[in-house]
Amino acid sequence: MKRIFWDKGHGGKDAGAVGNGLQEKQLTHKIVEYAMDFLSSNYTGFIQKTSRTGDTYPSLTERARMANEWNADVFVSVHINAGGGSGYESYVHTTKASKSSISLQNYLNNAILSAMHNFGNIKAHGGSMSRKANYSVLRNTNAPAVLTENLYIDSSDSMYLKNEQFLKAVGQAHAIGVAKFLGLPSKSATPKTPIPVQSPAKSEAIGTVKVLVDDLWYYNKPDWNAKVGKAKKGDVFTVVNKIKVNTAYMYQLISGTYITAATKYVEFTKK
Repeated sequence: MKRIFWDKGHGGKDAGAVGNGLQEKQLTHKIVEYAMDFLSSNYTGFIQKTSRTGDTYPSLTERARMANEWNADVFVSVHINAGGGSGYESYVHTTKASKSSISLQNYLNNAILSAMHNFGNIKAHGGSMSRKANYSVLRNTNAPAVLTENLYIDSSDSMYLKNEQFLKAVGQAHAIGVAKFLGLPSKSATPKTPIPVQSPAKSEAIGTVKVLVDDLWYYNKPDWNAKVGKAKKGDVFTVVNKIKVNTAYMYQLISGTYITAATKYVEFTKK
């Protein structure tokens, strides 16, 4: 029976990264819950545990201790990034990462970035998603350990993080990565397919839009007053529709959000 330990980053007095009306501790809780639910529904041969079930704050040392005393076979710490960047990345420890940790990292990376691609042109942060760092939970955990950073809370990435279907897909992708690493038996011949994109599917994309200016508003519905965040110059998003809003036009993005179609602010490329 394999033992899977999930670490929900931050919690309680520590909100983690904040931005665009979001708190990291809430997002990590949701992603892990989706991961655990998907594993329970689709696989056998394991038990799982998490560092916190509610809004509490176990110390970094306590998180590692809990996993070690439980004799975890896998340790996955889920986080959201900050600092104005974009994209996905993950970490193993700088010096003590085993071949198993690196293998787990690869399984997670492939599953997670593949799931994210269903929602838009999401890339690895800085061109490389496999990184190393001397993080406490990685340093002090005995099991193969990986820390994931699932986009940036304080950039235009937040439009994805505000989409519940995106969070669910990312959680399910974490589960799939762990299941493949451990070789967990599925409950049926083929595990249930992860949730599809709720907005128009990727195959229905009509093109992409590139942001030409900094701090360009995007919206959570086709309404010029429904501002939810800002995109930065150079951001590229997948477009599924163009609609008229009052006297101007918006592009509907595959993430479920909207952005102006004005050519002085964005450049559209037809698929």
